[in-house]
Amino acid sequence: MIRMTGASALAFFFTSIAQAQDAAPLRETCPDLSAEEIAEIEDFDGPYGETAIYARTYCVSITEAERRIETQLRGAIGPRTEPGPRPLPEAPDADIGTLQVTLREKEPETFAGLWIQHEPTYGVAVAFTRDAAETLAKYTDDPLYFAVERAGPTLIELRDTQRRIAKFLQTLDLGFWSASGDESEGIVNIELGFSADPLRDAAARGEIELPDYVVIKEPDPFPLPAPPNPAGESRVSGFPQFGYRTDRAIRTLVGVPDVPARLALEDGCLVVYPEGEERRVALWEQHMALDLSDPERVAIMERFQGSRIYADSDVVLMGLQPGEDTFPRVILGAGECAGPYRVIREIVPRELWDREQREAAIARRVFELGSRAEAEADYAADRARIPALKAWRDATMAAQGDVVAQIWVDEDNGTAHVFHTAAAERESLVSAALRPFVTGQDVPRGADELEAARSATAEQLEVAGVEAKVEVDFFEGRVKVRPQDLVALARAATETPIAWPKLARIEADYVGPLFDPALPMRADPEAITYPLEAHPDFAAIRALVAETSFMMPEPPQPGQSEGEWIARLPSAAGSLQQTHTVVAYGYTLESIIALRRAGYDPITALHDMNGRQTVTKRALTASDVVIAEPIGFDVTDAGPDGYFSTVTWRVVETLLGQAAPGDVLRQRLASGERADEAGAIAYRQGMEEPFLLPGLPTSLETGTRWVLHLNDALYRHSAYVQGGEGAAREDGRWFVSVPWVPPARIDADGIARPVSNHPEPIALDELRARLQPIQRALGHASTERGK
Repeated sequence: MIRMTGASALAFFFTSIAQAQDAAPLRETCPDLSAEEIAEIEDFDGPYGETAIYARTYCVSITEAERRIETQLRGAIGPRTEPGPRPLPEAPDADIGTLQVTLREKEPETFAGLWIQHEPTYGVAVAFTRDAAETLAKYTDDPLYFAVERAGPTLIELRDTQRRIAKFLQTLDLGFWSASGDESEGIVNIELGFSADPLRDAAARGEIELPDYVVIKEPDPFPLPAPPNPAGESRVSGFPQFGYRTDRAIRTLVGVPDVPARLALEDGCLVVYPEGEERRVALWEQHMALDLSDPERVAIMERFQGSRIYADSDVVLMGLQPGEDTFPRVILGAGECAGPYRVIREIVPRELWDREQREAAIARRVFELGSRAEAEADYAADRARIPALKAWRDATMAAQGDVVAQIWVDEDNGTAHVFHTAAAERESLVSAALRPFVTGQDVPRGADELEAARSATAEQLEVAGVEAKVEVDFFEGRVKVRPQDLVALARAATETPIAWPKLARIEADYVGPLFDPALPMRADPEAITYPLEAHPDFAAIRALVAETSFMMPEPPQPGQSEGEWIARLPSAAGSLQQTHTVVAYGYTLESIIALRRAGYDPITALHDMNGRQTVTKRALTASDVVIAEPIGFDVTDAGPDGYFSTVTWRVVETLLGQAAPGDVLRQRLASGERADEAGAIAYRQGMEEPFLLPGLPTSLETGTRWVLHLNDALYRHSAYVQGGEGAAREDGRWFVSVPWVPPARIDADGIARPVSNHPEPIALDELRARLQPIQRALGHASTERGK
């Protein structure tokens, strides 16, 4: 079976370009160019290589190529550097984009689109459904533009049809490859990954309109037919497959490891046992077909080249592996072989994979060592070391699972990598003979603790009758539980109480706040910052930002694997963007100055949330940090602010800000009941929010206490971005959590444990000590924030 990795795909792409360019000399492919123009193209050393590519492609000089590219970019500008809207163009034809926007607005009933024409003459074709020349003359006499009259839909009709059909196809859950509009032809191209019958049937029922300018392309037939299986064959009781074609999708991601597995036929179902994973029923793509022509062996045939793999054999899984657990709703031919499934993207026999790996490893060594003989000897030495590494791995995992989480053996290079806790050192875990070939890395917990938590969780879920994937994540030191149905899990956990281990984390299909696509400001993406720029302190805060140095990463120098972090002043565009953030988080000039006098800088704290966080910096981004207990929540509180629920908290202790013990605060969350595209109402969980369903490890419960990093100014800005003017709640203070500090539940030991894996848990006494100086520094200025 053919597999193309990311690197080989790129190599193939660039090689194809080079071959196309070298197929014939320029003097033959572009006979009208002078010798000087050809030399200028072939010896081009300008800053933009695409200039020479354009000249070569369209047989024009470098000067003409530059002129055309500049024409196409005419009117384009870089990042905004000053507050307020960008200046309007002086004329509707100031640039191609402006003319398009103007015609779409002023001539919606006839404007049919525009496009750049490179041959036979260069220019911009501007299409109308009628009166093309007369209409275009109203807006420009620039010879760059020429009128085209074509039948069919207007540009608005074309785009609306394209979006409407794409949205409808999504509701079918039958993956399609593309939905695109061709302005020059006046058609909508729909490329399907399945038979067009469901779409035609829906049109016949009146569920979707398919105008005559919609062109539907069904997948080409597979080169090879599916094998004719004998009548009455009963060895296989089901062959689950995707309901649509995926053979045009991405097959392999760079860096995703191949997974050895055993393919077996059990109880009439083809199942896989991937190394390090649980048994799963194989879910096949449509280009794989069941072959029962051999009475001795069950085979699966690939329908492009005819290669086969066999049941009860060792295989290797490749492609988007491991952990691909998102399945289509439409699964064909499952029969008695219902999930849980494992998607099979690419699969090859283990012996073939071994041969390819050996040849690839030797080829690399030939490049490094210079000769085939030395490469083969080096490879043989590495392979000879593998049994000793595996024996050491097995013995160490059995004897020292309290401090070792996992050991990976790299069979290609004859090396290993051990993941161990801080209680052990690599040197103490490995013999002197193997030590040069073993690297190490710290992780939070050993395998014994993780496996105990995993098995305890899995056993309880099985008793409760809940379908869920329970896996160890030794990098994070967690047990991840991914249920098929989050609501069903919560219901079962309340009916049959589950003693969740502290290491357990529930994973769901998370949602964010809902953006209103109909807002007028969607036409101007920068409009969301205009209210921030109206802040009375905006100019003064920007002056502070402009003279503040920020730590920024520099690219690595030759011979370095990582670049350095350098303190630099921001650019004009950077200072404007950073000032937007500072104002959105509710800072005033007074509060910034007060904090800086005390040695804290909220301006750099906001910038440092990307990779340079600390407890103190995270607190500086909140208007209020409190210990509070939940006293109520409403999961049906959808509003124009884009949020779907409200949690009411009673403050127990104020760590930062102006809230007082006993105050009631209201927090808006993305979690809650919302309608999907089909109109069905269901509970959906927001990212890094407490569960508003009972019985889960981080569910909100009365009597529990939480550390909250809240911000009311950020809520108002978010509500404006998501819902527009007036979307924020007005009766009192409303909050959202700051993005990088999710709510943290306080356990019996006085440790605040966030609902997600980050940031790290922290003792309350340490948090109090860190935040008291900030609260003192703010003084009166803290009461001004957020007003």
